[in-house]
Amino acid sequence: MENRENKEVLVEVKNMDKFFRVGKNQNLKACEDISINIYKGETLGLVGESGCGKTTFGRTLIKLYDPTNGTIKYKGIDITKLDRSQLKKFRKQAQMIFQDPYASLDPRMTIGDIISEGIRVHFKDMKEKEIQAKVSDLLQTVGLNAEHGARFPHELSGGQRQRIGIARALAVEPEFIICDEPISALDVSIQAQVVNLLIELQNTRKLTYLFISHDLSMVSHISDRVGVMYLGSMVEVAKSERIYASAYHPYTQALISAIPIPDPDVSTAGYEKLEGEIPSPINAPVGCKFNTRCKYAMDICKKERPSLVELEPNHLCACHLYDQGLEEGIEKIERIKKELEKKEEIIL
Repeated sequence: MENRENKEVLVEVKNMDKFFRVGKNQNLKACEDISINIYKGETLGLVGESGCGKTTFGRTLIKLYDPTNGTIKYKGIDITKLDRSQLKKFRKQAQMIFQDPYASLDPRMTIGDIISEGIRVHFKDMKEKEIQAKVSDLLQTVGLNAEHGARFPHELSGGQRQRIGIARALAVEPEFIICDEPISALDVSIQAQVVNLLIELQNTRKLTYLFISHDLSMVSHISDRVGVMYLGSMVEVAKSERIYASAYHPYTQALISAIPIPDPDVSTAGYEKLEGEIPSPINAPVGCKFNTRCKYAMDICKKERPSLVELEPNHLCACHLYDQGLEEGIEKIERIKKELEKKEEIIL
């Protein structure tokens, strides 16, 4: 398992499932058997194709959804068993920045009311003058002016609205923030500003992030570690620099190969390419969920689901290619690649 010396575990997830009933005897398995730790002060990036369960995982972590099975511990306390008053205290410690800056703000409320709503709930002894001062301070913290507090969401740009979402999350002074694709709806120039703001806030306020995104280049910029999800399962977890330099899972390798290179002189002819559609999470493939799209798939991949095991310190991967050891697994991939190249030469 993960081994992080001198690091305090803030969130501990063990064997977590989140299923949605979609028919009489059918479940949509949005998240299945996920076990992972999030350490205090770090940013854990979570990547994967659309529909892989990233957002569901994030929402279940802060109990917007109840998990179907498994445990979620925050500072050692299982949040799945909290009563209403305990859950209210937990909400103060864990907040979420939502993906859509247009839909996540109430259009009938002013910006000042949106930010102060959480303050009024969790700081009942705070006087009105202090609340207004805190709202003004939060607006300035996220790069806006105090006068924005009197405006309504429709009067602001997308980037400004997302800054309001960040200010709202910070208002109750949390320790843990889930950033659910906070930049996907923004222009590229604004994306960099928001990410840099999140990094600055983390450094000054000692925050812990779960940063959900499908933009691997941005995740590598902000994250300490990266988790890769496919069809509701975690397939690889490693430090950011390691997963980009030496990804082991074929799915991770394909995702990294798909990162656009802004250079017309660089050829992408030899890059890994994913073929086929993502299977339905209602009827996931037997064995490894990725076997229907993996060119390295073996017979065992179609029968048994691989476990997430540590191949090297702090680098976990769920792939049958490495069942007999890391070196043998890498040799196996290289051998398969050479065989595929020979077949391509014969076809050509």
